[in-house]
Amino acid sequence: MATYEKLLAGLSSQAVIEAAQRFASGEVQGQNMSFAPAVPEFIAEAKRRQELIDIKARPRLAAPSGYTGTPWHIRQEKYRTKFRDCPIIKENVSYDEFRKMSAAREIPAGSAWVAAVATIYGPPAGEIAERS
Repeated sequence: MATYEKLLAGLSSQAVIEAAQRFASGEVQGQNMSFAPAVPEFIAEAKRRQELIDIKARPRLAAPSGYTGTPWHIRQEKYRTKFRDCPIIKENVSYDEFRKMSAAREIPAGSAWVAAVATIYGPPAGEIAERS
């Protein structure tokens, strides 16, 4: 046991436990199924387990933000900037919903539906849209 303790000194207990479990269940590639692992085999597997534990513990990259720089996102930002001074009446609106709301006169005159952002902007959005 002293040999194991000395050779496993720099490894976490989790790595040793995982190595023992993998040998017991026969999951270690190239292991002899007739005999218990030799000390060097066990140490090598424990070190592999420790490397995986260390890799998993590394900080991860931050999740990408909503803006990716793709043409679609660039177009959305262009229209959000263009209509920034207009009030937003409703977001995530399909064209059919916009037509129904217009027919029912639920939106004020001078409003505009912008397909790139699926948003209905209030007046003076109609004037801004006509200028370009």
